[in-house]
Amino acid sequence: MAITKGLKIRHKLFAVFVLSNILLIVSMWQVFQWSFDRGFVSYATERDRDFLEQMANRTANLYIYYDDWYFLVQESRMENEWHKAKLENLRDLVPPPSTPNLDLIYPSQYYRQRFLLFDDQQKPIIGKTHFTDAEIHAVKVNKKIVGYVGLRSIRELVQDQTLRFVRQQGEAFLLISAFMLAIAALLTWPLAQWLSRPICSMQRATKKLAAGKYDTRITVKGADELASLSCDLNNLACTLEHTREARKRWVADTAHELRTPVAILRGEIEAMQDGIIKVSPESLASLHQETIHIARLIDDLNQLSMHDMGSLNYDMDEVSINDIMEQTVQSMMLPFNEAGLELEFEYSQKKPIVMIGDADRLHQLFLNLMNNSQKYTNAPGKLIIKLSKQNKKVIILFEDTAPGVDEEEKNKIFEQFYRVENSRNRATGGRGLGLAICSNIVDGHQGTISAYHSQDGGLGIRIEFPLN
Repeated sequence: MAITKGLKIRHKLFAVFVLSNILLIVSMWQVFQWSFDRGFVSYATERDRDFLEQMANRTANLYIYYDDWYFLVQESRMENEWHKAKLENLRDLVPPPSTPNLDLIYPSQYYRQRFLLFDDQQKPIIGKTHFTDAEIHAVKVNKKIVGYVGLRSIRELVQDQTLRFVRQQGEAFLLISAFMLAIAALLTWPLAQWLSRPICSMQRATKKLAAGKYDTRITVKGADELASLSCDLNNLACTLEHTREARKRWVADTAHELRTPVAILRGEIEAMQDGIIKVSPESLASLHQETIHIARLIDDLNQLSMHDMGSLNYDMDEVSINDIMEQTVQSMMLPFNEAGLELEFEYSQKKPIVMIGDADRLHQLFLNLMNNSQKYTNAPGKLIIKLSKQNKKVIILFEDTAPGVDEEEKNKIFEQFYRVENSRNRATGGRGLGLAICSNIVDGHQGTISAYHSQDGGLGIRIEFPLN
């Protein structure tokens, strides 16, 4: 399936880092403006309110002396005319007017530009700002309001100054931002490549795995999520490699196991056709025996494949495990006696052990294990079967006499077509599938099966079934 080419992950990481820096810069600028407007204006407004009370007291004293607002209006008019002349570059020709009363009320030029005066009816006398839009304080004489002094809102002045400040700082801020973004880009691009390097390695490794190169491995560095993902990819490659080898071994072993009886069957049939062997009940019985051997092998392979696919059915019901074991032991007494072997079954409890299981599959399990001991135990020898109940589990032990198995081969005997390279080998005619089928049956009953060295020098098999 074709995949549309797009941005690579290092490009996306680079874009994310750059956009994050831009967003951070813009956010910082917005926060600065908000903080300046909120913090500085609030601070200046509180100072105005404190100063307005002083201005109101000074204005009240002057009003008592003049008994009118005309003295302030006259001085304010003279000051405004001088400011107009100042704007027309005539200040050298026009000296500043004398405003002693205004100087007494507010000596600071900062406050003089903002000074407002209203009469007792809240009508403006000095200034054009509406009464409700200004910071005001009542002027009282003998507890009677004779007027109001006020200041233009600091927000009006700050807004104009802020706009000029923003324009001035905006140009510098753009230059600084461009410089910082260039530095961030220079630092971000190598960082993006470094972060994407493990992902690129995994991409190359997955392509090799898809091409069938299961010996591919990734060098793991660090302990983060990418390192963990690299370990998982290595484990996947190892599993795929083992699966391929197991599949090859399965095909080769199956072909080998089928080739031998088919070759024998073909040779005997061709010998009969050539007249070398006469058709007799004995020769036909030999052919029949080989076909039975092939049929059993095919049945075993079919059971294993069905278990692997999850389609092997189990008819679960309450069964008495000790009754099934006793029936299987009784059926195997004669073959064991003919082979010169003893078969013992130990069960000390009086009550039967009931569990959920498939009686036919359990019978097949016990039969395969007994057949395995009967084929691979030297005569005179013995097989002891022990059945017990421990902590809501059924424990079954199969312990036979010599020969045993080596330590490194102990855990491999449950693999398909596996035969140990000692006296317990294929000379007895086994197909190497019996213990693999046993393992599948135990697994189907949610149990466990393992091998160990028995006390009598042979092989021990331990099976555990849950009772719940």
